[in-house]
Amino acid sequence: MPARINVNGALGPPESAAISPLDRGFLFGDSVYETLRTYGGRLFLQREHLDRLRRSAEQLGIPYDNAPVDVEREIGRTIAEAALPEAALRVLVSRGPGPIGYDPEGCGPPSVVIYARPCPEIPGAWVREGVDVAIVRVTRNARSALDPAIKSSNLLNNFLAWREARRLGAYEPILLNEREHLAEGASSNLFLVRSNRLLTPPLEEGLLEGITRGLVLDLARRGGIETSEEALRADDLRGADEAFLTSTLKGVLPVRRCDGWPIQHGRPGPITLRILDLFEERIQAETKAGSAPDSIRK
Repeated sequence: MPARINVNGALGPPESAAISPLDRGFLFGDSVYETLRTYGGRLFLQREHLDRLRRSAEQLGIPYDNAPVDVEREIGRTIAEAALPEAALRVLVSRGPGPIGYDPEGCGPPSVVIYARPCPEIPGAWVREGVDVAIVRVTRNARSALDPAIKSSNLLNNFLAWREARRLGAYEPILLNEREHLAEGASSNLFLVRSNRLLTPPLEEGLLEGITRGLVLDLARRGGIETSEEALRADDLRGADEAFLTSTLKGVLPVRRCDGWPIQHGRPGPITLRILDLFEERIQAETKAGSAPDSIRK
């Protein structure tokens, strides 16, 4: 299936896309991004993602409103051009080209890159049975080094953790922070269940405030599930009754094993299954995707 890249309004196949080698996003990772996806061909939680993209840019001092194109309009154009059954989008805004050096004076205008590709499929077996995670030695960047509220394109920390997880045969790495508390996955937030309570690390532990994370917390509370954001350690995950990951492209994805050992019975538990149903109902309500409410688990 075709992929399409939009660079400052110029749309085409990936091989035709070009950006200046002096762009700050390329030179320094001086850029921010969001990942969006469609269900039933319609974008899910678009406003929440674009609001966070703007906040991230503002926190880095990237003049978002000076971009040469309207980001939301170009997202629509790119999706229409790609004509994919389901699309995953990466939307990146950099400070733009400028002189080499840290001083941003003379840089810009911002560059806008939108990449639309087929949405990666999560196998039904992964949702029914869960995936394996591993607690890796690579620690999460300290908040004082790089505020995780800024969804920046500087992802070496995440990549190194992912590479270690692959060596361990795990699907997703789980990173600890400098205090050896659970933080998040390389591309996901982490939830666990203990004594019928849904737990997740608080933002103060140095994790990204995931859009899907926030939605799951809201759905759980509205659904009568007791939730808590609290500091957790590695053994809290290993000894949990249930666990799952959340992200835009993963949705809600159960965890069956951590460090090679099963989480409780090694299959999704009742609260995880309830969250899966609530999440699917929200997808239906927002996108009118048209599938049966339990289709996510088939």
